Amino acid sequence: MRCIFCKKDSSETKSIEHIIPESLGNKSFVLPRGYVCDKCNNYFAHEIERPFLEQMNVQLLRFEESIPNKKDKIPAIKGIIENEVVTVRKKIINNEVTMGVEVSPELMNKLVKKDGESRLLFPAFDEEQLPPHNNVTSRFIAKIAFEALSVRIQNDQAWLDYLIDDPQFDAIRNHVRLGTTKNWPCSIRRIYKSSQCWDYDGSSQIIHESDFLLPEADNMLLDEDGKVLTEIYFIVAIWGIEYAINVGGPEISGYEKWLSEHGNMSPLYYGKNSQFNESKML
Repeated sequence: MRCIFCKKDSSETKSIEHIIPESLGNKSFVLPRGYVCDKCNNYFAHEIERPFLEQMNVQLLRFEESIPNKKDKIPAIKGIIENEVVTVRKKIINNEVTMGVEVSPELMNKLVKKDGESRLLFPAFDEEQLPPHNNVTSRFIAKIAFEALSVRIQNDQAWLDYLIDDPQFDAIRNHVRLGTTKNWPCSIRRIYKSSQCWDYDGSSQIIHESDFLLPEADNMLLDEDGKVLTEIYFIVAIWGIEYAINVGGPEISGYEKWLSEHGNMSPLYYGKNSQFNESKML
């Protein structure tokens, strides 16, 4: 067995690769052991996933939705009481979420002496604020896309070998591993609220969902030499934000053209998925 990223032997791999981080609520969308070697797995956790998760609005989302990491810790946020900065934490105790505020002894004394209500102010999660179009987001989504493609063919060794050996996939593989392409664009937009619950049971939120889009032949793009560019668009919605990236190369115009021709409908709810349109789209 070989790692789909570095192409080296991965038969001794001990870790399972979570395609979307556990710290965003994913428990089941994973690759079996060996598809991503331990070295690449550790690198991605520290150099790709962590920078994305440390963005302020992502941390606020995790706090708002009480999303723990693999150690059951929810990120703390800073607040203000009586013009002093305090730490606001959520903890999971006996499967229930509790919230507490860490204050200094000096502030505690001030609050006791005040003998009245004090207001806690802290930043709120902003649904309208999207992750930035930068290399952090691009490499994060590219990693998810390439691993999701591997899931699609995981039971066919010939296709896995093709994915690893064919040079057309080296560009996105190296973008993830090495950040070699500085401007690999993504499409980023919100298609439903992170807190939205669906009609079929009224209580379930969708953490993530994904699919692939291969535009029709008349939409294929040509490079400067007239060669057809491979277009394999990966579409993923994570807590209601839809990301799209082209696995075949660093361009997104083909996806933007597809959206324009289909009324900006998400491919996640178009065609074979159209029965979900009314219940999911804003």
